[in-house]
Amino acid sequence: MVITLISGGGVKCQVGDFSLTVDPQRTKAGNLTLRTETKLPIESFPGAEIIQGPGEYEISGAKIRGVLLTEETNSTYFRTLYEVELDGIRAAFMNNLNALPSSETLDRLGEIDILFLSVNQAKIKTKEAVVLIKQIDPKVIIPIDEKLMKGLAEELGQKVKAEEKLVVKRRDFLKEESSGKLVWLSQK
Repeated sequence: MVITLISGGGVKCQVGDFSLTVDPQRTKAGNLTLRTETKLPIESFPGAEIIQGPGEYEISGAKIRGVLLTEETNSTYFRTLYEVELDGIRAAFMNNLNALPSSETLDRLGEIDILFLSVNQAKIKTKEAVVLIKQIDPKVIIPIDEKLMKGLAEELGQKVKAEEKLVVKRRDFLKEESSGKLVWLSQK
């Protein structure tokens, strides 16, 4: 799997000819797109290549579980976090969090290899983000914005430098290594 950040805070995961994008600025940016925020009322439903909400899906070998973020749902929009299994790697996408997910919400995720995370830092402090990361206990953490990246590097005591992409395989996560490795990806 090749992972890159795309402009506007989106993520792209590529496996062979299949690409999964999360919150891209362009509507059609990959074979499958996940939207973490859906405005209400829903005026039209996108095609099968766009998922915007809770539920369980299996598309082109990708297994997706969308979990409603009840803490961030109101009469104007609802928020979803996603757990995705792609090429044997389990990733969680938590974009633009304004509140920490409940323990019940996190329990629905299962074991996570890679956590993609961005938070509204006016509402969630870096120390709170670290507590969330420790609850999830991912093997790799990829902050989606640079400010959070720098704060987490300081809090976690890790030195990292920006990379264009991350290339990972399932076997990379089978080794007995410590969890919580921070990876800094620069946006394209």
